[in-house]
Amino acid sequence: MFAEINPQVEGKGGISFPLRRMPITELKPAPYNPRIPLEPGTPAYRRLERSLQEFSLVQPIVWNDQTGHIVSGHQRVEILKDRGETDIPVLVVSLSTEREKALNVTLNNRQVGSDWDQNALATLMTDLVDLPDFDATLTGFDERDLNDFLFTPDPNFEPEEEEAEQNHVLVTLEVPPEHWTEIQQDLNEIIRRWRVPVHVQLPS
Repeated sequence: MFAEINPQVEGKGGISFPLRRMPITELKPAPYNPRIPLEPGTPAYRRLERSLQEFSLVQPIVWNDQTGHIVSGHQRVEILKDRGETDIPVLVVSLSTEREKALNVTLNNRQVGSDWDQNALATLMTDLVDLPDFDATLTGFDERDLNDFLFTPDPNFEPEEEEAEQNHVLVTLEVPPEHWTEIQQDLNEIIRRWRVPVHVQLPS
């Protein structure tokens, strides 16, 4: 039915969770899973698909042997199925249905964990972008993302035509170049807190 893999992951109290290689057809999606499935061909699907192609399955699928449900990794399993994979490594847990549901939410909950440090992220991404012969979009950020949080002009950006009724507020700031570095820190905080896009046009 499946093959044991030697490595194990140690959890609370020294409990080890075995890694097994399972037939992908035996991994049942959790019927209650609250995550919206990725549609093939969408940007998010392509990003995850590319990550699996480049880095393989470095984060195991979590599977509950008490119910047969996938606890975490539904999207990756679907992509691997589409790719023709027949068996994949999974991290095995033994949980009641109630605890399985709680773990499903925890592992997918963006409120669990910290936010980006925008300054550190911008520095890191700048380092990657500046590397010769390295594709920084391997991080999962596309070219527009890189332009947005690195505050570099998008050469393909065209202002949208104004609609009769706009459903958002447009704010234009004119910043003296000598104050740009200081103001950029404040913009980083606005982006982090409010998750709003910022478009920057630097002087030529």
